[in-house]
Amino acid sequence: MEVTKADGTVSHDVNDVLEKWKADFDNLLNPSNNTNKSDESIFEINIATASNNRFDNARKMNGDIALCEVEDALRRAKSGKAPGCDDIPVVVLKNGVVANLLLKLFNACFSAGLVPDMWRRGIISPIPKSSTMDPRDPMGYRGITLAPATYKLYCSVLNERLSKFSNDSNILADNQNGFRRKRSTIDHVSALTSIIETRKKQRQSTFSAFIDFKQAYDREDRNILLSK
Repeated sequence: MEVTKADGTVSHDVNDVLEKWKADFDNLLNPSNNTNKSDESIFEINIATASNNRFDNARKMNGDIALCEVEDALRRAKSGKAPGCDDIPVVVLKNGVVANLLLKLFNACFSAGLVPDMWRRGIISPIPKSSTMDPRDPMGYRGITLAPATYKLYCSVLNERLSKFSNDSNILADNQNGFRRKRSTIDHVSALTSIIETRKKQRQSTFSAFIDFKQAYDREDRNILLSK
């Protein structure tokens, strides 16, 4: 295996290869914080407002995790997926006697606000982004992280709570259709198509902007995202 180093030279040295991959993915997954003071003040104000107005009635979301929530997460989990660094596949966790053990573990994590160190580790499996990418460039690969199945189940429980709460509390903007239950981005495509066709009949032009932010998920400032 070989990599293109920062100076443009190609190296086959194992240490160079490992260092290049480590440096590139470390830079991708741990970006520098570009939040300025004005953004931070907005974040603090919005969080204070949200705490006072929106989350006072969130007792169910902050209550103990119920057994039915764990069982639902187990039903949603797909078997046959590659396990994480603990080598425990989902199919093992779907054994009926495990649900109660997971319930105790999840509630201990939830009440303490902590998770096992093992859950903080993942195996990054690089997948080529396209057939034309440069195999010597680590950023030409999409890093798929294999996380422990128990961690993913815990996240599934919390995600289900947050999704239900955000929908029931009308926190999300009505024009957000992506990643929402019983909604799809196809709704936006249909609306845009209708607008274009209507304006064409009226002999009017329509201008649309489509923005694909590079590495948006990896480089998103979580504080600003939460403030919105």
